[in-house]
Amino acid sequence: MIIVTAALKGGVGKTTTSVYLAALASSNRRTSTLIDADPQGSAADWIAESEDEQLNRIEIAEAPTERLLNKALDKVPPEGIGIVDMPPSHERLLNKALERARIVIIPTRVGGVETPRVKAVMELVPDGVPAGLVICSARTYTRSYQDAMQQYAQEGIPVWGTIPERVSITAGPTGPLAADGLESYKKVWRKILAAARS
Repeated sequence: MIIVTAALKGGVGKTTTSVYLAALASSNRRTSTLIDADPQGSAADWIAESEDEQLNRIEIAEAPTERLLNKALDKVPPEGIGIVDMPPSHERLLNKALERARIVIIPTRVGGVETPRVKAVMELVPDGVPAGLVICSARTYTRSYQDAMQQYAQEGIPVWGTIPERVSITAGPTGPLAADGLESYKKVWRKILAAARS
């Protein structure tokens, strides 16, 4: 199962989402591979440098080019899970990943230019491939959050999870994953598994 974490904008929570989902995927004793397609390599660095045991079971593949991305995707075993952390603003590479995607996760934040960017990514997702949003660093008590959720509902854009701003995501790249972060992403993971079964 190939899960692509996609957004055309940086700073929306792609890498954090990818790392947490890879940790949850590997907790079932499955093979979990995190494919870091971002030239910055933040996800690969996080997993390589962290002392968190949950991250030790994740295989890392750095794949910042189309050729390396295809090679990394080919190596994910049939029963395994590959989670692809995409770079922002690289539509061509994103399209290559989406061709192989079983599920697409779109991290976003609330407000500003976020909704048009979400729609732009949704339009790239191939027909029949389930996709859902993860609202990151959400101030769930604000009017803007409520308005955004209402707009997504009206437009039929599925929101698979909200990661509240108060959730402590991590103690830095060498620290352990936060328990409340894992709990929040478990809800997203359940939606992914349900979408994969349907």
